Amino acid sequence: MAISSPGLGSNLDVNSIVSQLMSLEQRPLTVLAQKEAGFQAKISALGSLQGVISALQNISASLVPASGTTATEKFSVLRATVTDPTIASITTSSSAVAGTYTLEVNQLAKQHSIVTATGAATPFSGTGNTLPLGGTLTLSLDALGGSSAHSTTDITIADGASPEEVRDAINGAGAGVSAVVINGTAGKQLVLTSNTAGSNQFITLSGIAGLSYDPNAAPQPLTDPFVQSQAAQGSSFKLNGIAVEGVTNSVTTAIDGITLTLLKGPEAPLTALSTTLTISKDNSSLTAGVNALVKAFNDFQGTASSLGSYDAASKRAGALNGESTLRSAQNAFRTALGTIPSELSGASLQTLSDIGVSVQKDGRLSVDSAKLSTAISADLSAVANVVAAYGSAFKTAADGLVGASGLIAARSQGLSSSIQGLGKQSDAISARLTQIEARYRRQFTSLDVLISGMTKTSTFLQQQLAALPTFSSR
Repeated sequence: MAISSPGLGSNLDVNSIVSQLMSLEQRPLTVLAQKEAGFQAKISALGSLQGVISALQNISASLVPASGTTATEKFSVLRATVTDPTIASITTSSSAVAGTYTLEVNQLAKQHSIVTATGAATPFSGTGNTLPLGGTLTLSLDALGGSSAHSTTDITIADGASPEEVRDAINGAGAGVSAVVINGTAGKQLVLTSNTAGSNQFITLSGIAGLSYDPNAAPQPLTDPFVQSQAAQGSSFKLNGIAVEGVTNSVTTAIDGITLTLLKGPEAPLTALSTTLTISKDNSSLTAGVNALVKAFNDFQGTASSLGSYDAASKRAGALNGESTLRSAQNAFRTALGTIPSELSGASLQTLSDIGVSVQKDGRLSVDSAKLSTAISADLSAVANVVAAYGSAFKTAADGLVGASGLIAARSQGLSSSIQGLGKQSDAISARLTQIEARYRRQFTSLDVLISGMTKTSTFLQQQLAALPTFSSR
């Protein structure tokens, strides 16, 4: 009969013995697990390294002018302010010149608005107050007396259309005009208003006799289907006492590089509203760019130093200590920092130290704000060129390290492949250990049976010997 519990027949602690033997056999698995943990730690550390390099890459890229734009244009920022921002707003381009201007607003631009006539002249004289005959309505927007409309749209109007149906057809055409129906004491009237205020927004309607309107023609009160409720007009104002007229409330032609948008005009009895426009140089973007680059570099330097460190006292090493990928990253940025960009060859300012950025003993950078400010005041273009050139150099260095095909991604992928290989080894060892444990248990079961049998035999012999008669010698 087989023994169901290991050690029952021999009093051996078989489970404990097998467990201790398997603990020794599993040492290779422990070694593999330690290797995998080390690889995982490196992948995590590479992720941290990639994070700070990506941040440096983005900051560096933001310092590089767009194609067709010079560094001077990129960093030549003008700040525009209006003393009373309810009267006007202002934006500038790189061609603007710093200055202060007195603005007097005399008149805001207005939209053109027309409304259908009532009584015998109404276009909605058909059954149920509808338009008797439809067709193709041509809607144009132009200056008064203009010969070439800047906007023309053809709109299909059905026979017998109601005022609401005409309204919906016009609004759905995107013609630059909004239509509404007002149900007043004289019945329903269709109101058309240009979407934009300006002297070039006069509405002209043609193509359907019942909906025709010409702002250049003399009004015929008894026959015209539309009457004008508000004439379109442009804006008028003065800059430093000089009279200026604008087609709309947004004027780009008064001062080079400046777009002036009028927001509020005078109300009677006032004839003008006054405020002051101030345009001044703003060097903050250039200063901010330098400080952002220095911070991003220092973040990289701090992370790289920590990951590659080694403490002799505690004998503890950083996660990337001895890693060639880390050394390559550090060397790439050292080279970018220590090499004068080719585009600065022969320039009055060629290095970051020329504009107040210096390297400290720990490899980090620091900014001498006073020196940077002085350099910008003396020659903004030269400083801008230095910042853009080193921004490009740092970006190029970062591009080779991060990204789908970068050095860090390649190393991380290699470590991931190694982890997969360890997993396969671990699976193979685990399968072998299962077989080893089964063999141990078979062997100890056999030993248990053997010892149990021997014990029974010994007991039997002892019983038989005890039963033998005893003899005494006298």
